Amino acid sequence: MPKFRKYEQKIRKYKEKLKKLVTRIGISYSEEFELVDDELKKLILPCHLGILFYADFDAKLFRQIESYLNQIFDSYFFEIINLGQYNFSKELLSKGVKKEYKEMKGINDKLSIHPTNKFYQSLIDIRTKDRLGMIIALTDLPIYSSSDDNILFLFGETHLKHRCSVVSTLKLKEQFYDRQKDNELFEQRVIKEIIHEIGHILMGFTHCEENSCVMRFSKNIDEIDKKSYYLCEICKIKLYKIRKDFNF
Repeated sequence: MPKFRKYEQKIRKYKEKLKKLVTRIGISYSEEFELVDDELKKLILPCHLGILFYADFDAKLFRQIESYLNQIFDSYFFEIINLGQYNFSKELLSKGVKKEYKEMKGINDKLSIHPTNKFYQSLIDIRTKDRLGMIIALTDLPIYSSSDDNILFLFGETHLKHRCSVVSTLKLKEQFYDRQKDNELFEQRVIKEIIHEIGHILMGFTHCEENSCVMRFSKNIDEIDKKSYYLCEICKIKLYKIRKDFNF
């Protein structure tokens, strides 16, 4: 029996390594939501970007997001399209759900959190149908990573291979931290996270080390609040090189 336990531990170790590897190269690991993208083609820039809403958000939020994306990624998009609201079926909504406690001391309520691949598949389908270069979703549902189900309550995640991203607003709300509602602060956080995820689709997984850069990794809400909407000079150079490669 000890021998078998030893082998079992080794297998688990290699399995974890494999999961980390596929996460880095943008391959779906989740067995329940294996992503299908039959018409995936090489990205050509400029392109059309679609924004999908998995909840009922204020219409002015889209206009604010559109304005900032056009500033930061000037001329990268022919058009930024409001794809409207999308609702999961009851059956799909319950699929892949995990129950987890909020990350706060003294809070014993469990929340239903959803795997990112659940969003990615519908995003892939819409991206293909509408001939979009890339697509991003905004949801009020809490999410966990399909590539590593130990990564819970994400602000957002990007799947590079399939050129799609999802941002969750749950932890961007002051109410999540038992503080008074603040719409302006909420909108600022949403815009920063959307810019950040679009930046990943264009520039890859690497995060920036510059404190004020929107591409800096934020491990908590305070770090989102501290950074700006904008790219640092190093990240601007990366964008310039991409523009040069695509000759636009």
